[in-house]
Amino acid sequence: MSACGGSGNSTETTLTGPGVSGVVNGTEVVLSQPQGSNTTEVVVDAGPAAGFSMGVANLPYVTVKVCAPGSSTACATIDHVFLDTGSVGLRLLRSTVASLNLPAMTASGGTLAECYPFVVGAVWGPMATADLSIAGERASGLPMQIIDDSSPAQLPATSDCLAAANGDMLNTLGKLQAKGVLGVGMLRYDCGLLCELGNYSGTYTLYYSCNAAGACVPAAVRADQQVQNPVAHFAVNNNGTILALPALADTGASVARGRLVFGIGTQPNNQLPIGGAVLHVETNPSLDDYLYISTRAGSGVYPNSYIDSGSNGYFFDGSSISTACAGAGAGSNWFCPGTPQLLAATLNDGLGVQAGASVRIVSADLLFASANTAFATLGGAAGSASPGAFVWGLPFFYGRSVYTSIWGQALAVNGPWYAF
Repeated sequence: MSACGGSGNSTETTLTGPGVSGVVNGTEVVLSQPQGSNTTEVVVDAGPAAGFSMGVANLPYVTVKVCAPGSSTACATIDHVFLDTGSVGLRLLRSTVASLNLPAMTASGGTLAECYPFVVGAVWGPMATADLSIAGERASGLPMQIIDDSSPAQLPATSDCLAAANGDMLNTLGKLQAKGVLGVGMLRYDCGLLCELGNYSGTYTLYYSCNAAGACVPAAVRADQQVQNPVAHFAVNNNGTILALPALADTGASVARGRLVFGIGTQPNNQLPIGGAVLHVETNPSLDDYLYISTRAGSGVYPNSYIDSGSNGYFFDGSSISTACAGAGAGSNWFCPGTPQLLAATLNDGLGVQAGASVRIVSADLLFASANTAFATLGGAAGSASPGAFVWGLPFFYGRSVYTSIWGQALAVNGPWYAF
């Protein structure tokens, strides 16, 4: 699967691989700090207990509590919600919240629904409001998307949404590889001005108004009715997140546990690191590198680069690293070098800030044969879906604390940034 970048432009890349097929070796690596009411555990493991025809690799999960607005009893605690620092908003399978009777949202006299495209698929379903709790944080009356996993769907996806999904609707537990998505990216809502105007020319329609017969037409939706970044709705720790994961050996671990911290500079446990790199993304929406940074790696320059927990590997083109996988990765874009490869890279922003980082790649055949699920050395070719991109996916987070600010909140009024 893949998630969606902070711009809402479907920028993240995730390839599937057998991951946990075979016997799990039992190695578990844990980072237990920082602690506090503004933190919660993140686990990279084999995924939900049911619904998979193949294993997963490098998918981080959190647990959330969702309640009907204002209720303390109509609630559901949902594990294995995919944590995505590159998209925005809470999206849950209908089956996980069906008992809550969450109030539906409307637009132009009909049911408000959304199609949210990712690189290799899309999620479709109606909008609702809910109260979200995670760690000691709470967002009340939060607009969210219900991913319609009913069979048949209660509200059929539009032809435009099917086209955006490239035929792959992520509408089941097995296809989504999670019970939902928690997007905590750089923006406060998932679309912005174009959806407020209802101007979808040149792109796919995100928001629809649907009548009782299931006919849907494009809809203009106010920003406060769009899917919201829940972090921006927290009372104090609302200006970004920190994702901290443990360092891993070359062949990974069967389970990796880390911490998600809410807020930046708001508590003693979420201060910016002294001497750390702070890289601002491009904020001019008329430019091709809007909401990106740049990467120089080897002889290649990648202007559309981003750091993202929702991508399960390093992804970039123009490398001499072999993709001739013979085992579990055969027929894919995974890298399978004969020996581990080390690539020096520099991340750059438009303000002249630079930060060095190294990328170590081990053969996907070797990694998947280990039956682990967490890998710091997994990578692959980005392909045509992400031209000019260097994707610093989940492997980049292992052994680091990675900060993602939210545009318009404290510390990011002049534009969002990454720090590490």
